[in-house]
Amino acid sequence: MPTYKPLEIEVSDFGPIARAKVELRPLTVFVGPSNTGKSYLAMLIYALHHSAGTFGYSRLGQASHIRRLFSYRLGWALRERDELLSDNDVSAVLDWGTDIASRIAEKKHPSGFPIQVSDRVAKVIIPMLVDKEILFSELEKEIARCFGVEDTAKLKRNGSPNDSRVKLVRRMRNDTGPPDPLSYDFQISGEGQIYSGSILDSAPILIREDEARLWNWEDLTEPISSIGLPRRHESLERRRRATAILSDLFESIASLMIDPINRMAHYLPADRAGVMHAHRIVVQSLVQRSSRAALQREEPLPALSGVLADFLEQLIGLGDLPALERKEDWDLPHRLEGDILGGKVHEKQSATGYPIFSYQPAGSKDEIPLMRTSSMVSELAPVVLYLRHLVQSGDMLIIEEPESHLHPGMQAEFTRQLAAVVRAGVRVIITTHSDYVLEELANLVRMSELPESQQAGLEGAEFALEPEEVGVWLFEPKKRPKGTVVKEIKLDTDSGSFPAGYGDVTEALYNEWVEIESRIVENKPNP
Repeated sequence: MPTYKPLEIEVSDFGPIARAKVELRPLTVFVGPSNTGKSYLAMLIYALHHSAGTFGYSRLGQASHIRRLFSYRLGWALRERDELLSDNDVSAVLDWGTDIASRIAEKKHPSGFPIQVSDRVAKVIIPMLVDKEILFSELEKEIARCFGVEDTAKLKRNGSPNDSRVKLVRRMRNDTGPPDPLSYDFQISGEGQIYSGSILDSAPILIREDEARLWNWEDLTEPISSIGLPRRHESLERRRRATAILSDLFESIASLMIDPINRMAHYLPADRAGVMHAHRIVVQSLVQRSSRAALQREEPLPALSGVLADFLEQLIGLGDLPALERKEDWDLPHRLEGDILGGKVHEKQSATGYPIFSYQPAGSKDEIPLMRTSSMVSELAPVVLYLRHLVQSGDMLIIEEPESHLHPGMQAEFTRQLAAVVRAGVRVIITTHSDYVLEELANLVRMSELPESQQAGLEGAEFALEPEEVGVWLFEPKKRPKGTVVKEIKLDTDSGSFPAGYGDVTEALYNEWVEIESRIVENKPNP
C-alpha cells in the first residue's frame, strides 16, 4: 500500500483559533494557555468523526462500533443522481470487477499485495471520493450539535471578516511525489457550507487485496443470462452489480484516504467528574422541565453541547452494558484500577434501570458511592468505564485535561497508562496544562531510541512510543492576528521535555522569590 503521512487538519478563523495545522498521530497532544482553543479543535475533530461516515449508529452507549454510512450514502447518490454513473461507467466497473474476481479465484494476484484500480474505474470513483453529499453531508449540522449552537456563524473568530474554514489534507510521504493527492475544504458561515474537494489524477488508487477477497464476487460475476431475467431488466441488473462493486470499492478507498476520522470517536469532557456526580440530577431536571413546559412559560433550557450530551447519554446506558469481549492482552482498565486508583470501579443497574456507580478499595469488601470518593477516583472512573465497555482497538479517544485532580506522580503514571492505550491500537487526543505529562511523554519517546536490552528497569519501557507516533501542538495567543496560532513543538533533548512555556512560569516565580529575598536582606538592620 502507499504510505501516507498522518491526516492533516487545517483550521482558520474558528472560535479563538486564527490558524492551525495539526497532524492526527496515534497520540496527539494539545497544550497552551487557557481559552486558546484546545477544546474547540478537539470538539471539531469529534464532529468530523461523526460526520465522515460513522454517524448512523445510535449514541445510546452500546458497545459495538458505529455502522459506517459510506455504502448507504453512495447507494443513495447513485439512485438519485443518474449523472454519476453512465452506461460506459457501468461497463468499465463490471469489466474491472470480472478481471479482479478471476485473478483472485485463480490466485494470479499475489496475496497481501495491493490491487491497482484501472484508469477507467479511477475516473468513475474519484468524483465520488470528493463528493460532499457522500462523505461529509452532515458536517455543518454536526459541528453545530457538538458545540451546542443553532448557527455555526457563532463559532467564527471574533473580529474576523472571514468565514471559518476547515481543510483536510492527506499528503504522500514520498517528498518527490504529488504534494496533495487528497484534500477536502469546508467554508462554514451559518448560511450553508461551501465545499470543495480534489484528488490529483496522479494519485494512485489502490485497495487492499485482503479486503477485495471479502467482496461477494460470486453474486457479482454470475452470468446475467443464467439468471433468467427479462431482457428489459438486464440493464438494471448490470447497474445493480456495478453499484455494489463501487460501494465496496468506495468504502475501501475512503477508509484509507480519510483515516482516522472514519473511526469511532469517544469524548471525555473536562467536566466529566461533575457529570458523574450529578448525572441523575441533570436528567431529573430535564424531565421535570419538559413535563412543565406546556403548563407554564419558562426561560428555555440552555442546550447541552453535543459532546456533553453524548457523554451523559453513554453514561446512562452503561448500567446494562456487559464488558466487551476482549483479547487476553486488553488489560487497560485493570491497569488503571490497580496502578492508580488502588481499587475497582463498579457499575450496576438500580431497580428502576438507572446506573449506579461505586468504588471498592483494594482489600475491602465494601463499595463506596462514587460521589463520596476522592476527586482522583471520580475523575478517572469514566476513563475506566469507557475502556471497559465502549473503546476498542482502532477507536479514537479524546480526553480533556487527564491530569485534573492527580498528584504529579500520578500524572506521570497516567501518562504511561495513556501510552499503553496507544500501544493497544487506540488513537488518543488529550488537552493538557501539565508539564509533568509532557516530561513523562518525552521520556517515553526518548526510550524508544534505546535497544530493548538497555530498557530493562526503566519505568514504562514496555510502552515506549516512536517519535512519529506522537505530536505535541502549542496553542499560542497572538495579537496579530488577534487569536491563537497553533504550531508543533519538537522534543527538546536538552531539557528532556516538549517546551510548552510552562517552565517559563517556574523560572519567573523563582526570579520573583529571589527579588523578595534580596529586598528582605536589604531591609534588615546591620548588626
